[in-house]
Amino acid sequence: MKYLILLLFIISPSVYAQCPPADSDCVPVGEWQFSIALGAGVITNPLNDGDNIPLVIVPNFSYYGEKVFIDNNTLGFTFHENSALSFSAVSQINRENSFFQRWHPNNIFVNTLSNSIVSEPLFDEAMDAIEGAGGSDADIIEVELGQVQDRKWALDAGLQVNWFFFQHSHLQVKLLHNINNVYNGLNGQLALEQPFTFSAKPNNLLTLTVGANWQSKEQVDYYYGIDKQDKVAEELYYQGKASLSPYIKFINQYAFNKNWSVKLMLQREWLDSSLTDSPLVHDNVIDTFFVGVEYAL
Repeated sequence: MKYLILLLFIISPSVYAQCPPADSDCVPVGEWQFSIALGAGVITNPLNDGDNIPLVIVPNFSYYGEKVFIDNNTLGFTFHENSALSFSAVSQINRENSFFQRWHPNNIFVNTLSNSIVSEPLFDEAMDAIEGAGGSDADIIEVELGQVQDRKWALDAGLQVNWFFFQHSHLQVKLLHNINNVYNGLNGQLALEQPFTFSAKPNNLLTLTVGANWQSKEQVDYYYGIDKQDKVAEELYYQGKASLSPYIKFINQYAFNKNWSVKLMLQREWLDSSLTDSPLVHDNVIDTFFVGVEYAL
């Protein structure tokens, strides 16, 4: 195997981003939900000289009304729904700038808190061994984060479709366009989520999610392209192309009572070659790890 998949789990205050109205397990309509997680984790930064984002205290908030909903960095309006399908207009902060700036909302309100018990040094050693088998990095020419012009925050808006089927299976599709004239392109997100419960441990919920993040060439070129504005040698220039990056996420949730839960989480995203071919990008995966406890207000 070219990649090493670490099998760990996560807990989240609400498993479903949006639920069928008839489902009694959903977040209550018209009520704010707040929680805070305390533990140890990290979001790895794929950029050269980019600092990993530590996860120690992670707040979370959401509100689902009859039509309007807020979920951390996402604001939405549901204009049609039934027991199986919902269609919503949504707006959210684009993720990509979070790798360029430490104090980005996506690094504070982590929508997919995915982290591993495996220590970062051990994980890095394992990845070095795998990547070393493919050849030397001596010929790779890199551009460090400090050499390029600052990338701006982007705000996206578009359509979100949620489909609930087969015992809480959940498919979510988003197609978004940049609305604040930063990169003037599109991005899309696809996620298929399946929860598992166990009669022997009724307080435990295991969730598996597989999905993919798609970025148009405009978005890839803005964040990962290299040109004359970056003031580097011309031979390092790079023009971005559209990308499709798959990911897998494991979530395990064990609740002691109504307020307290234990969290154990992992997500790994495999970056498309149109991203990793950029001299600005060092790693071919993004990992998010966390283990800790959560208190829901």
